[in-house]
Amino acid sequence: MSMLKALLINSCVFLGLFLMHIVFAANGQDTAFTAVALLISLQVIGFGPLTVFLAGDRGVHRRRTLRRTLVVGLPLAFGLAWSYGGMAWSLTEMVAVVGASISVHFAFYRCWREED
Repeated sequence: MSMLKALLINSCVFLGLFLMHIVFAANGQDTAFTAVALLISLQVIGFGPLTVFLAGDRGVHRRRTLRRTLVVGLPLAFGLAWSYGGMAWSLTEMVAVVGASISVHFAFYRCWREED
């Protein structure tokens, strides 16, 4: 599968989860809301590696996909940090969430370097 198709699928999954979390919050379904919020958090922090997995990339293509998907994953991480901050900018949440996202991308980037 191409990187763009995998990126589109990953983005659509995010959109679906995001819409579900709004519906669950509006209907007071706290357990479902929490479960979906956890899935959103995991997806955002691992956005690049998930896209690589969906694309089925191998070798140098994995690293290229990671670099390209960071352009989408990083704004999502800032949005997630804003959400965790109570819909306000909080340095603690921003450092934690954006830092986790960058760390995951970097860890996979370094790991895959040795196999290229």
